[in-house]
Amino acid sequence: MIGLFVAGFGMVLALAGDVAASRLGAGRVASYRASLFAGLCATALLLWMLPGIEWPTVAIALLTYATWWFIFLNLVQSLESSLRVKILGAIQAAGGHVSRPALATLYNDRKLLGLRLDRLRHGGAVVERGGRLHVVSPGLKTIAGLFRFLKMLLIGKTSEFGA
Repeated sequence: MIGLFVAGFGMVLALAGDVAASRLGAGRVASYRASLFAGLCATALLLWMLPGIEWPTVAIALLTYATWWFIFLNLVQSLESSLRVKILGAIQAAGGHVSRPALATLYNDRKLLGLRLDRLRHGGAVVERGGRLHVVSPGLKTIAGLFRFLKMLLIGKTSEFGA
């Protein structure tokens, strides 16, 4: 039971680390890093300070912290990048109602695709050579490979968009 409390303490400091990094002007990825590191350090430090802690408690605390932090990351990411959330925010900002044509000017496929590709290019993750896009970020290549593997494992194909 102590492992869960220690993980909870780590999460409180992870959240504080994320807020502090964001308020100090760090970008989202840097804020996530600060959050993960702050919570992990807090969890490890508390485990080290408590007397008589055995390895199963350490394993429970660290695995629980990692799981809760991953849930936090996905929740925050969905709030920041979900198109549905953005559309609802735009409707709310417009007084609770907006016409379809007005919404279509903000969110159309070509505009969204261009915005995302520009971000990838400016971030150095993707380059264009000979009219084709190439992923050059080793981290993104690894993540894409992982998701490709998971899709093959779960749905039996590497893309849910046709053959």
